[in-house]
Amino acid sequence: MGNYTLQKYKGTATRHTCPSCGDKRSFTYYVDESGTPLHPSVGRCNHESSCGYHYTPKEYFHDHPECRTANGLSFGRQRSERKSVQIPPQATIGCIPPKYVERSQSVHSNFFRFISSLLGSYYGSKAKEVLKRLLEEYRLGATRDGAVIFWQIDRTGRVRTGKVMQYNPNDGHRVKDGQASAVDWIHSLLKRRHELAEEWQLSQCLFGEHLLGTYPDKVVVLVESEKSAVIGSAIFPGYVWLATGGKSQLGEEKLRVLTGRTVLFFPDADGYEEWKQRAENMTFCKTVVSDIIEKNATPAQKAAHIDIADWIVFQIRESKINCTADHLVEAERILCRMIEKNPVLQKLIDDFDLVLVGASPIGSSGENPP
Repeated sequence: MGNYTLQKYKGTATRHTCPSCGDKRSFTYYVDESGTPLHPSVGRCNHESSCGYHYTPKEYFHDHPECRTANGLSFGRQRSERKSVQIPPQATIGCIPPKYVERSQSVHSNFFRFISSLLGSYYGSKAKEVLKRLLEEYRLGATRDGAVIFWQIDRTGRVRTGKVMQYNPNDGHRVKDGQASAVDWIHSLLKRRHELAEEWQLSQCLFGEHLLGTYPDKVVVLVESEKSAVIGSAIFPGYVWLATGGKSQLGEEKLRVLTGRTVLFFPDADGYEEWKQRAENMTFCKTVVSDIIEKNATPAQKAAHIDIADWIVFQIRESKINCTADHLVEAERILCRMIEKNPVLQKLIDDFDLVLVGASPIGSSGENPP
């Protein structure tokens, strides 16, 4: 990398549109010695309080390792000095102004009502403190009709979009009203209101991704649904719980943010083989795939596509939450090798009792999770 500094002010021509808040004259590019910007998304917004967007060259090259060059030239100079090499332009990541996150943050969603009841039965008087942490860390929002908003915020603080879903406050199940998906998106809503340009392009990130910078040394737990991430974090706060947003959302571009981390995968009942295969190809981080559901769920539970949240909820209600630790089965040989590279993983083993055991199905009692 070359040396990049914030562009000095020389009139309005040196102040640009912020990719986060959209203000047309508040964004300062990082430029090289010749004054050439590294990329339109790399810079700092002057509205430090209301926006706070700041994407550094170091973070950009971390996100785009393919753009590193031996001589450290910016894209503009590379194109002019090495015309024989055509570098495709990087698409600007579509961002939503953070004011929408701030306005939406609320405890008045049916999902929050459900976890309030669940954690009240588990933590008692301490539940209020845990709920406050979940609200603040995951920036949980709510719509006027009680749907929850799961905001996707990347590790640089850019708001990519928000996923809007309705839940039953009594059992925590999704309310679909006969629709196959029953999911709405904040960027789609803003486009319908003409508050985002039609050409605005969505680029998703992991739910909870912004917490990676907050907890750089914690083991990451990756699950499919946002609900699972929030509930998992509530019960096992010693780890960073992130969600892909779906079984198929395991693209390398989205997962590259996990480079160098130790990651524990918790696939849903119907996703074990796919996630296991994907994890084997993730050479940029250390992975362990949990087979807790694969080995212990009954056929009926698998048919219902239960996930780790269903598992945790069931065990809380049956006062068996400590049994979850006994059923987190991993290959001892792989774990030992990983511990040598990352001693932090030893705490994971101690907390979850990750050993080779002959666990009996949790459904053997004749009861099923919700």
